[in-house]
Amino acid sequence: MAISSAHGLAFHRGLGSPVSPASSTPYKTYLDTDYIEYFSKFAYAKPNFAIVANGAEHSELSKWVNEFFENVPAQAPENLLEAVRDKQTKYHGGEERIAHDSGNSMVLAFPGSSSVTGGFHKPEIAVLASLLGGRSNIKWSPGFSLLAKVATGPGTSVETKSALYSDAGLLYVVIDGSAQNVAKTAMDAVKIIHNIAGGQISKEDITKAKAAAKFKELEFGQNIQAGLELTGSGLVHGSKAYQLDETAKAISGVTDAQVKAVSPSISPQIYLLICICSQAAKSLLENKASVSAVGDLFVLPYAEDLGLKV
Repeated sequence: MAISSAHGLAFHRGLGSPVSPASSTPYKTYLDTDYIEYFSKFAYAKPNFAIVANGAEHSELSKWVNEFFENVPAQAPENLLEAVRDKQTKYHGGEERIAHDSGNSMVLAFPGSSSVTGGFHKPEIAVLASLLGGRSNIKWSPGFSLLAKVATGPGTSVETKSALYSDAGLLYVVIDGSAQNVAKTAMDAVKIIHNIAGGQISKEDITKAKAAAKFKELEFGQNIQAGLELTGSGLVHGSKAYQLDETAKAISGVTDAQVKAVSPSISPQIYLLICICSQAAKSLLENKASVSAVGDLFVLPYAEDLGLKV
């Protein structure tokens, strides 16, 4: 509920619309033939979709594409073009507090990165997400991430996610547990972001975060389904197919010449990455946050209490 709320605050319509039907969402009003036909007229125009296959014979695929998509219009009707013109998703930010007696959750969300093929990709967001972290993938180990060290009390969980979409993204920290522990962990999480923005990151932490971000991308890219979806999205939005190796090397490709001042005890690449992560953390604090609190509202803090702009 808190994650859905944060998306609504961040993006309003589109990415902010709930993906799960609920009694409070009037879906049935729009599920009739007129609305579906209206949608199909621009959704199934040639510039708005791509067909991607893995392991298929090109001639065989072309045969079926030509047969089933022969009558697809080359362009959406003119009167619909303005409504679907390529406009980047707008980030808004804000705060929502929802009283609930079944548990406590807080989401602290910020503008993130688009998908790799989306045209607004920021590789530093992936490293920052790994650096903040929270929940460990290693059994019985809290992991190296900064937030893993501040989860307060038993039963409290904290995790950082980078949600990637075609032209926007949301970097968010989700905290669950007792109201007191969630409040304390949220305070600590914002303090850590301030520390990163101030450049207070160790060489070891930044190196581990960079490696973890690369591993996660390589692991994700090995999934054929994920690669097909990213390639299709890239072709539709920017005529760019998904390239796993390019994504994994995005941060490593920075040259030494881009570093103007380097501490002799730290390599130019690590120093630059620290600067990049610091700048990314600063941008989180400078932009409006999207803060959602669900649970005991007498205890869960406001965004203002955390020092976040909304």
